[in-house]
Amino acid sequence: MSSPTHDVATGGEGGFAVSPVVHRAAQVAAGAGLGLLVLGLVQAPERTLSSLLTSGFYFLCLGLGGAVFLALNAVANAGWFTVFKRIPEAFASYVPWGAVTMLALLPFATRLWPWARPGVMETDHLLHQKAGFLNVPFFALRMGVMLALWVGFTWLLRRISVQQDTERTEALTKRHVKVSAVFLVLFALTFCLAAFDWLMSLEPHWFSTIYALYNFAGLLSSSVCAITVAAILLHRAGALPQLNSSHLHDLGKLMFAFATLWAYLWFSQFLLIWYANIPEETVYFIARMHGGWTVPFYVNIALNWALPFLLLLPRPAKKNPTHLLRVAAVLLVGRWLDLQLMVAPAHQPEGLVLGVYELAAFVGVGALFLLAVTRAVRTTRMLPVGDPYLVESLHHHT
Repeated sequence: MSSPTHDVATGGEGGFAVSPVVHRAAQVAAGAGLGLLVLGLVQAPERTLSSLLTSGFYFLCLGLGGAVFLALNAVANAGWFTVFKRIPEAFASYVPWGAVTMLALLPFATRLWPWARPGVMETDHLLHQKAGFLNVPFFALRMGVMLALWVGFTWLLRRISVQQDTERTEALTKRHVKVSAVFLVLFALTFCLAAFDWLMSLEPHWFSTIYALYNFAGLLSSSVCAITVAAILLHRAGALPQLNSSHLHDLGKLMFAFATLWAYLWFSQFLLIWYANIPEETVYFIARMHGGWTVPFYVNIALNWALPFLLLLPRPAKKNPTHLLRVAAVLLVGRWLDLQLMVAPAHQPEGLVLGVYELAAFVGVGALFLLAVTRAVRTTRMLPVGDPYLVESLHHHT
């Protein structure tokens, strides 16, 4: 990996010129995928909605993860990542699109969330106690407020960063830190609530206090992997010549750390429920450890921790771009499988089904994510020349 100090060879003031073929292919994929989902709402509504929730939440987390990555580094006054900070910013630009995919689920709430069905709260004693919280109007209000906050803050974080290229004032840098700090506090609270609302309430009798933190670990792991993949691919395409092996080494260390954090929280949740052996808690894991979900259950652990842990242990492995691409791909597949295990058993207790609707949801929403990210990359200067930490990042070595 090279470390030149000249600007990106992408037109100076402009962004990276994305191939028209890639752009057109993403448009076609988005249209075809979303079109099949509309058909699926007629033929297999529960399965289609489960797939849309899984893929919608998956890619929304990648967008939010980009914003969290920016904010965490801002409040830490970190400069090592500045060379490729436009990548997490581009991810954050997807959040409005991701918000639309989640809002699209609201009209079908009674199909997706069992507590939303008419008469369920009145006839189920345990759920009746939660009726003040789990009701469609309040649920929709919470979703709308949370998504609006995320859209507003991700837009503001990116806007301040882009402004630095032209204004280059210390006041903008301080403002970015303040906005990042507020965003992190609000995001920690709202994301926990979103995990409880959108995912855990699919099985409303079951609950776990670790569930939100567990999802937060998955968000961090998958978003760092996606940032790593994008950075390596853009470097190979000539858009990030300043990226060096030290940047990759730090990204590899973060991949290793967040995968281990995920494993720690997964085991903490599983151990406490297994040890207590309370029926209303164990039912969640019993449904996933037996029958058609047994193999995916154990593959999930291998993809999200065991394989990445072993593959990223050597120091040279964390500096090898080809190796990092492979490990990141494993973790990204693992994150999708993890979400599938959280969502699908509520409607598909017989086991994991991979068919046209699952593929349509992933391809359709994934293409939307690609369109949003490539648009941001295409319209924004790749090197943040106004960032005060740029020089530090250009000379970053570990």
